[in-house]
Amino acid sequence: MATLAELCRTRTGLGEDDVAHLQDLTGSWALLADLSFADLLLYAPETDELESPLVLLGHVRPTTGTTLYRADLVGQVFRRSRRPLIAECLDEKRIVEGSIHVGVDRDIALKVVPVRRGDETIAVLARERHRPGDRPMSEQERTYLSVFDRFALMLDRGEFPYRDEERFRHRTPRVGDGLLLVDREGRIEFASPNAVSVMHRMGMHRAVVGARLDDSGLGPETLRSAFAKRTSVIEEVVRGTETTVVSHCLPLFDEGRATGAIVLVRDVTDLRRRDRLLVSKDATIREVHHRVKNNLQTISSLLRLQARRLTSDEARAAVGESVRRIGAISVVHEALAQSADHDVSFTEIVKPLVRVVEESVSMPERPLHFEVTGDAGILPAQVTTTLAVVVTELIQNAVDHAFVGSFAPEDGSPGRVEVSLDRRPDVLVIDVVDDGIGLPDDFDLSDATGLGLTLVRTFVEVELGGTISLRQGDDDGTVAEVRIPSSRLVSPLDDARDPRA
Repeated sequence: MATLAELCRTRTGLGEDDVAHLQDLTGSWALLADLSFADLLLYAPETDELESPLVLLGHVRPTTGTTLYRADLVGQVFRRSRRPLIAECLDEKRIVEGSIHVGVDRDIALKVVPVRRGDETIAVLARERHRPGDRPMSEQERTYLSVFDRFALMLDRGEFPYRDEERFRHRTPRVGDGLLLVDREGRIEFASPNAVSVMHRMGMHRAVVGARLDDSGLGPETLRSAFAKRTSVIEEVVRGTETTVVSHCLPLFDEGRATGAIVLVRDVTDLRRRDRLLVSKDATIREVHHRVKNNLQTISSLLRLQARRLTSDEARAAVGESVRRIGAISVVHEALAQSADHDVSFTEIVKPLVRVVEESVSMPERPLHFEVTGDAGILPAQVTTTLAVVVTELIQNAVDHAFVGSFAPEDGSPGRVEVSLDRRPDVLVIDVVDDGIGLPDDFDLSDATGLGLTLVRTFVEVELGGTISLRQGDDDGTVAEVRIPSSRLVSPLDDARDPRA
């Protein structure tokens, strides 16, 4: 399904400013559909020619009534003869009302409103609903329809949609949440039952109709700010320690003069309570990661103390390897303790890991240069912990075996170890490349018995479902390549994110 912007650009002659104006309208027109209990359809001519066909650019259904359309007609083109009221509105550039017969016993009432930007009519908005019968309308229905008519006049005069309209980080209030109609002096003329309930939760137990909006507790500056800015204003009001209400004030104008406003209200107390619980839980989880990191560092310190008392070089080396592995896991928990969510950037994990190895192995007689390139994107915490140990082992393996003895590059430059990260749609590729002495001629990874490579193979192949290979570099040295399928880079709650997405 093409978007509104795509339809405008490919099927009409509307300019970018016109498209932006229509996008502002469709960002707010669910309110108009609810107020009119009707389907709203947006039409524009294909070209500026007099008999140009009509393109249906958008359609919104009401939540307060029954839709007339079960199918989606957006993007279809209609001859003007099939939409005579639409064509009349476009030609005469005025609001047109009428009805059409569907079947033998069904009439549809139409109200077609020009959509103006400046002095130009760029599209038309059609309200379509069943023609009301003899059933008397309630006060609420009459009020909602009258408010829609006021918005229709604003649309015809180019005063709606508003410019620079505020947006809210959560769903803004809808008509069904609660509606207050106020006059230009700020006195409440009408309050829907749901709005009355919200006002009661705000502590306003006297009659709502007839009271001033300033006395409702919704924020005394809301209405004045909406009139002054000539746009809608959204505010969140906290009453006491519990009740939280979002208000959305939409001013009504008549040829530039403010005549009143509607204020949509929504009780978001439960939503905010859940937000606070989530924030508290996130803080607790980060604190747990911080304490785990501290505990791991304590274990590393104890192991270092133990290593100093050992007399066997082999035992000291084994304890040193354990310290290094614990340090890799500690780096992950430190990053998680500082992260706003449960996923972290793996690139930001690899850099400190490389730095730790570089500080521990670089010596004047064997200078080494480490580098991290590419980006692995955001990965789940469990995957990150496993890969951190894998990368640490491969870096240490390169240091231990690529630059043994008196090996040094012919030009006297430091030995080089590069960690290359490449996140692709289907796989994550991690290469650890060195320019050392290379692999022995008879090397076979499946025959490797060292603990480091055994851990790497177990983590990569068993836990992550990936593959690992060691091969000779293009010039000299060795390339250790790890490939993890994207299907395994997914957390239990969400998808891992590609850095280029």
